[in-house]
Amino acid sequence: MLATLHTNDAASAVTRLTDMGVEPYLLASSLLGVLAQRLVRQLCPACKAPREEEGRTLYHPVGCEKCGHSGYTGRRGVYELLVVDDAIRTQIHDNAPDSEILRAGRANGMRTLRDDAERWLAAGNTSPEEVMRVTGGH
Repeated sequence: MLATLHTNDAASAVTRLTDMGVEPYLLASSLLGVLAQRLVRQLCPACKAPREEEGRTLYHPVGCEKCGHSGYTGRRGVYELLVVDDAIRTQIHDNAPDSEILRAGRANGMRTLRDDAERWLAAGNTSPEEVMRVTGGH
């Protein structure tokens, strides 16, 4: 298990390891999965403000005494788990780019960091700005 490897997403961790000199055949034979995580700020329940955007209600930070006028209270993790199946194992062995590994993971039902953050956005627990800050264009 690796505790920390700075990459944009789970699939990029595979290519980062090969960039660091780990042979693809070794990764392919030993890697079981990669978990990527980010922390998103949670909106303050006392002052978050709803706004209709693109046909849905999204919440934005306002700020009050309870949250120190930041609009947020605490953080929560959003996660992405890439399970290495035989198809991904073959891609790793063949030194495929991270975009292909990501595509195979998604085809296998992987939920991305953005997908997980969007669930929290839809539930009114974080803001669109926070989702973009944490996930960028991913």
